[in-house]
Amino acid sequence: MGRTTRRAACVAIAITALVGPAIAASADQGDTVKGGCGFNATQNAILTNGQNEGLIYDASETQEATGTPSGATVQCWIDVNGIEGPATRISASGFATQSSSKQISYYAGTTDTVTLCQQVTFDDGATWLGPDGTNPDCRVVIGPPQPPLPSDLDAAYCPAGSITGTGNWAPAETTTLAPHAFVWDTQAACTGTDDEAGAYHVVFNGTANDACYGGSGSGTLSGNGPEGVITGSFTFYRGGIHLYISGTFSSGEEQHNLQYWIDVLASASGVCSYTTSSLLGHGAIWDSFPG
Repeated sequence: MGRTTRRAACVAIAITALVGPAIAASADQGDTVKGGCGFNATQNAILTNGQNEGLIYDASETQEATGTPSGATVQCWIDVNGIEGPATRISASGFATQSSSKQISYYAGTTDTVTLCQQVTFDDGATWLGPDGTNPDCRVVIGPPQPPLPSDLDAAYCPAGSITGTGNWAPAETTTLAPHAFVWDTQAACTGTDDEAGAYHVVFNGTANDACYGGSGSGTLSGNGPEGVITGSFTFYRGGIHLYISGTFSSGEEQHNLQYWIDVLASASGVCSYTTSSLLGHGAIWDSFPG
């Protein structure tokens, strides 16, 4: 996974972009936004056929200057060289909280400029201004040239539905953004060439500041795979029921990258209050270095 370097509003990425929500932003009448737009995308010549694939989401809270909730509409989208990426825009409206997410795919070469844009419209007519004083506000992500993939790179893909499991949260996940501890116990059946293909049992242990509509967190992962015992770490972002997990682990004297896209399927459909839920998704695992 590429090393990231933060300078001002610019993030350099190599393989994976993980851009979290904007922190607070203000309006000229005192309305404020906490959270906001975020996205995570992976670009790999083998696994994604050169496309950037991932999730764009909004997880935001809005309130008046007095601290009382306010209503707003938040729009998020991806620009490539100043042009909006097809089918990358989402819109979320609500009183006090807003949330939305969807899977996206867009093309951007190694020298193209990619930006995550956010536009907020308050119901009371207040004007939202981003950190640089504009609305919409666009944060820049610049992709540097990538080294050629090694010819013997091992990789495995876990198709949709091949990752299953159970998640547990303490305290219960609700509509309130709050700290949580969690354990996600997953099983995956992944296909590919060489030694990455096979069955994976990965347990994610971590903490998060999230709600059932969004948030982020990190932790450690452990378990077993085709090459033996797995130990590593991960981060994740949440948009609605979707968990986007990005991690690294060692197994069989090799270093690996892991990316899982998992949906939280709460037992009571439409009810956002649970401590346990089934998990269903897809993902990919590949060597960090030839092995």
